[in-house]
Order: sequence, then structure tokens, then C-alpha cells
Amino acid sequence: GILDVLIPEDIGRWVRGPEAARLCGIAVDHGVRVIAPNDCIDTADSDWEADVMSACRDHVGHNVHTSKRLKQKLMNRFMKFGGAPARPIYGYVVPPGAKTYEDWRRDDNATAIYTEWFRRLKQVPNSSAVADWLKSLGIPTGRYARRTEWDGKMVRRITANPLLKGMPGRGFKRTVKHHETGRRISVPNPDGPVYKEFPHLGHVDPDLFDEVNALFSACNKGSGRKPVNGVDPLTRVPRQRTRFPGQHAKCWYCGRTYVWGGNGMTENLMCPGAREHKCWNSIGFTGAVAAKRVMELITAELYRLEGFDAQFRHMVAQAGQIGGAEADRRWADLNRTTAELVRKKENLLAAIADSGPMPMLKEKLAEIESGMSECARTRRALELSLNRPLVMPASVPELRAKFEEKFLGLAADSPEFGNALRQVVPEFHVYLVRLCDGGHPLSRARITLDLSGISPDARRVAGMGELLSRTVTIDLFAPPQRERIRPTAVQLTTEGVEQRAMLDRLPEPASQAAVSKAVILERKMRELGLATPYVLLTEPPSDYPKLRRHHHPRYRFEPVPGYQRPNI
Repeated sequence: GILDVLIPEDIGRWVRGPEAARLCGIAVDHGVRVIAPNDCIDTADSDWEADVMSACRDHVGHNVHTSKRLKQKLMNRFMKFGGAPARPIYGYVVPPGAKTYEDWRRDDNATAIYTEWFRRLKQVPNSSAVADWLKSLGIPTGRYARRTEWDGKMVRRITANPLLKGMPGRGFKRTVKHHETGRRISVPNPDGPVYKEFPHLGHVDPDLFDEVNALFSACNKGSGRKPVNGVDPLTRVPRQRTRFPGQHAKCWYCGRTYVWGGNGMTENLMCPGAREHKCWNSIGFTGAVAAKRVMELITAELYRLEGFDAQFRHMVAQAGQIGGAEADRRWADLNRTTAELVRKKENLLAAIADSGPMPMLKEKLAEIESGMSECARTRRALELSLNRPLVMPASVPELRAKFEEKFLGLAADSPEFGNALRQVVPEFHVYLVRLCDGGHPLSRARITLDLSGISPDARRVAGMGELLSRTVTIDLFAPPQRERIRPTAVQLTTEGVEQRAMLDRLPEPASQAAVSKAVILERKMRELGLATPYVLLTEPPSDYPKLRRHHHPRYRFEPVPGYQRPNI
């Protein structure tokens, strides 16, 4: 009910192969007409399926032929006279009009840098140390480098570039089609690369180059991911897809998104700022535990809403469609914004007519045009919402059933589960606490639950967002033993029971030392006037020697630019 006509320039720009016919068939089933002018496809014609398959056959054949032709021509140019060169790295000059490696020139000032570079790596194979040395000298990373500062990965990548010994290569990688996604991915070339000698480009002696890279290979042997059936298990997995709470949980201190592989444990997450010596929070947490706790919390919140079932039903019954005061407010805001943009555009056009098309005025006009396009999209969305009935559970039990249907059928470690859960948990900040008597820092999360993510149309109901949203705190750790037995130990101590005599009455096996620590913890809580034994860590504790990142010479606390730390 949202699209009436689908017009791609040609069908191959969107999808190729049999999936194109399936996509068009789905559109036809839903009353949507598909028109691809360049392929002469119109689903209003009776023979549109044959036209789609014919067009897709031509597209696939053209792509395969073009790919082979380009690979053959570029490799042929490289083997004959060093054509089709790569982007230059630091230490090389490409004169205007240069088309081959023969035309390139070596920057003699960089030779001394590379000589010392490889000497340091031969002594200590540490790429990060060389990166720090290069930054201290102010050496530029190169014209085409994505980063403006050196890091260990960049140093390692350039160290392995055979161009440094005067032997550039081609054919290190090849592309293969991944049919599940339709994309081509890069994999190592089983035939190996082809090299060509250009001695005038060498910065490093070939023997030293081979020795240092062999040393790196020996040091890193066995450190990578283990192959599955001889293939890297992540070769065919899109890097942007991950499990919950990967790419979602944020460090409360610096604002960076947590990454998998915390402290060498693949099932843990940690703040990447600690790896870069820009954040002191190096404490990780287990992702599976976090996902389990969040699911338990969502289930508990859904059952908590049972007391609001009558209010929930009333809101849904009153909503029906987006209308009333809420619709009037949104329309008024949209009209006011549109009128303001129109006025600014007229004034700007008048200024351009008086003073000419100045670059600054053109940029401002482009900004206004973008705003007007956004208003037009919002207007179309509102109009569609008015004509579309509200699709939402009528009661809390139905909302819970929709949650079970949406989530419980997915594996907790699947990317689909993570994508769905991120709609219900829009915010996930992780910070550290520890017991008031000291001990290990522990991860705790401040999360925002928005149960309207289970049924997106809930946002169209006035007041429903406040009813279904809540900010809560969950522990991503198991409490230490002295905290687990503290309530029972304190109660028995109040009754006059000796510590040795109460060991059999505790909820779990414990020693007298653990009981003593539990009593001391209770005493410390009372001295500090705390309701719970945990205290927030806002800076690295001085009495915990395992947190040492902030003592490193490279450490500089740098939060994400513009990050605003939420209140705990």
C-alpha cells in the first residue's frame, strides 16, 4: 500500500538473476507496476517475465565478459611495461603524465626513513612502536592514505609492500561472486601475484625486506582466525553484520562503540579506546550474558504492563489513525518549516540576482533545497499514514505475543536477532562499578527500553511512547561471593550466631573468611550511608593495579568528538 509504481532505470541496477523476476512478481502480487525503460520491461505486458529473464541474462553475461576483459588487459599492461600502477605510498613521486612504474621516481629523502624503519623492526617487530616514531618525526602518511596519523596496521601493511625493494606486484587478490548477497568479495589469489623489477624504486635492500617480513610472519603465526575447511570463516561474512550488543553498546566514559574480542576473549566486548590508549576502561563483559539479561528485562517489562492493560486498550482505541491534536501539531510544524524555507529561498534568489552567483550563496541555496526535499518527504509520509490504518496490538497480551513471535524464533547469536533487539533497546551505555570495600571493577549497563520497537505503529499513538519507554540499569556480571552471602550473614550475625556456626546455614558453600568479608562489607556500607554496596567509578582506581592503560606513555584520554555523557 505504499508504492504504486516502481521505476528502476534498468532492472540490473537493483538486482540480477532469477531474483529479479521474483521481485517483479512480488510487486505484481501487491498491485505495484514495475517499469524499467532501458530494458523495455513493463509488468503491464503479458510477457514481462520473459523480458525480465532475458534482460538479466544479458546483464550477467556483460558483467562476466567485462570483468575478464579488464583483468586481462590490466595484467597484460603490467607485465609488458609496468602499466596500471597502484596508488603511490609515502616515499614515491609520480610526475604529471606518468602512466607506468618506469615513470615513477623515488623520494631520496625517504630512503633514510625506510632504512631506520626496517632496522627498528628487525630489532623489535613492533609496528605500533614504529608508528609512534614516525608520528614524533612528523612524517606524512601519504597523499592517498585514509588516516592522517600512522598506526600499527598501516606500518605493517607498508612493510609488506614489495614496492619498497623495487619489485611492485599485481594480482595479490581476486574477486569471487557471493551468490547469497549478490556481491563480489576479495579473496587471496590462489595463483599468487606477478612481480616486475624496477630497481630505481627500491628504498630497502631486498634481503633485509625479506628478512623482516619473514620475522613478522613467524611472530604472528597462529595468531589469526583458524580456517574452516581451509577458508577464513569471515571471508564470506559481511563485516557490518554482528551479534547483539556488538556495534551498539557504548562506553559511558568516552562514547566509543564496544567491539568483540575484549582482552583476547572472542565472546567478550570491550571499549576500542582502551586498545588505542585513548580510554582507561579496559574491562570487558560477555556479550551472551548481556543479551540474556536484556531479554529477561524486556519480558519482565511486558508483564509489568499488565497493570496498564486498560489504559493501553483505551489509547489504541482512541488512536485509530494518526489524527486529532497530534496530527494537527505535526501538520502545523511542517507547514511552518516549509513556509520558512520558501521565504529564505526567495530572499536568497533575490540576493543572487543582485550580486551574482557567489559560491557561498550557492552552498546556502543547496542547503535550503535539501531542507525543502526533506519537508516534501515528511509530507508524503504523513499523507500515507492518514490513508493507512493503524496496525498495532490492541492489548498488552497481544503485544507480548508479537514480541515472542518476533524474537523467540531467532537465535540469540544471529545478526537478525541483534537488528531486531536494537529497535527495542535504542541506547546501551556501559560503565564500571565495584564494591565499596574495593575489588575488581564490574561492568554495568544503563539502557533505554522502547517497547514500541516491537510494533512501530505504537509511535503513532499519543502517549504510548511514554508508557512503553523506560531507562533501567542491569548488571553484566555475577555478584562477588561476599555480596551474595551478605544478607544472610548479616542476619545471622544480628541473631548472635558465630561465623563458623553459620557456614551450614548460608545459601552457598563459603569459608569463614568470606563470611568475615561479607560482614565487613555491610559495615562499610553503613559508614558510607549506601543503600547498595556498589559505587560508581568515574576514574581509574589507584588501588587496582590491573588497570594500567592510563599509565602508558601514549595514553591520552580522548572521548568521541561531541559526545555528551548521560547521567547515571
